Amino acid sequence: MTPLDRQLFLAINHGLHSGFNNLWIGYATWLGNGWIGFPVAVLVLILLDRKAFWSNFLLLAVAATVGGIALNLIKQAVHAPRPLTVFASQIAAGQVYVNVMFDRLYWNSFPSGHTQTAFTIATVLVWTGHKSSAIKQWGVGMIAFVAVLIGISRMYCGAHFPSDVVAGGILGGSSAFLCCYSISRWQTKRLSGRSIPVE
Repeated sequence: MTPLDRQLFLAINHGLHSGFNNLWIGYATWLGNGWIGFPVAVLVLILLDRKAFWSNFLLLAVAATVGGIALNLIKQAVHAPRPLTVFASQIAAGQVYVNVMFDRLYWNSFPSGHTQTAFTIATVLVWTGHKSSAIKQWGVGMIAFVAVLIGISRMYCGAHFPSDVVAGGILGGSSAFLCCYSISRWQTKRLSGRSIPVE
């Protein structure tokens, strides 16, 4: 963790703080909870392509599982302190104030699980939507905006440093992309293996 990491955290945590921003930045963090984010993603998959729903659902389930396992292994290995722990002595001395919404968290900061979940879902939705041509450019932009907003919300809520959020986004996006690519290749080979050659 660098001084820049701390400065950016405080700039976002303090600089954006207001009653209005609590409503849309603060509460956006709930979309990064798996028990909210994944059911929403399932509904979107149904709307995008009903015929390929189960195939797309498989992509989402595998990406969520792989990303979740990787996330927890890294969290336990790094065991990084959260902002409330890092700034504890300064908070006690009245030198620093950390705006906290929801739970007060102290450890396992790196990487951000909410951001990893958000980017996992975003990657799968963009992949499946692009494959079926059911999603337009503005739709990709909206999905990306929500994923980034969730990442910002984790700093706004006092739960993570910028490096945690960036790492969570990279982990979620890259692991989901690899899962989508690998499963799509496997499905293509399986279907081509069933085809009857024309003589």
